[in-house]
Amino acid sequence: MESPNFFRDNSPFLRHPLLTVERTAREIDFLTPRLGITPPDRVLDIGCGFGRHSIELTRRGFDVVGIDPSAAMIAAARQRAVEAGVSPEFQQAAAETFHDDRLFDAAICLFTTLGQLSADGDNLGLLGNAFRLLRPGARLAVETPQRDVTVRTMKAFERFEGPNNAAEVTRSFDAASSVLSEVFEVGSDGASQRFVLRYRLFSAAELTALLLDAGFVAVELTDGYDDAPLHNDSPAMLAIANKP
Repeated sequence: MESPNFFRDNSPFLRHPLLTVERTAREIDFLTPRLGITPPDRVLDIGCGFGRHSIELTRRGFDVVGIDPSAAMIAAARQRAVEAGVSPEFQQAAAETFHDDRLFDAAICLFTTLGQLSADGDNLGLLGNAFRLLRPGARLAVETPQRDVTVRTMKAFERFEGPNNAAEVTRSFDAASSVLSEVFEVGSDGASQRFVLRYRLFSAAELTALLLDAGFVAVELTDGYDDAPLHNDSPAMLAIANKP
């Protein structure tokens, strides 16, 4: 089985057409009141990727630290922050072992960060470390696809055409491990690159149990970035968990 290598230089994630500034702003609009934070509160962005949430939060006056294990993502995040004229702190670090001398007022773990697999990936370890990094009374937001809906609606193959490139995506799901694998073949100017992404999918019950096992209490689940309660057809679930 190929090792995941999705978050490297030239990753298609850096050109994801749906991850717009407008979408990010709407997500932060939804999250900040539910996390109970106001500027200049301190926020940890776990699995920050190219920094879209960290940059938007910093723009709004929050004190933000973004962490990601990928050197390519951290480099992209720093460059985009410069272009945006803001200065969040970005560190290349594993979420399971990251340490900071000051506690955070909130933490976010969004998109598919929870469940992404590496050789030493540890989902409970990630959440447990997030718990330790938060002050008492702080909240953690976790977004992740809802497993059964994702599997039911999954397309085994897709092809995307752009003006200067094309991408083919092949997907498979392993029921025994609840792991979704995606292989991207991206072609541009006659050359092709292969990117592999794997991540664990969770049911609502599994996500809640993980958060409770990590020490959190009062877990609230919604239908993604919507006030509606989570339901059986919700593609994504957003959990807000409290540290007592």
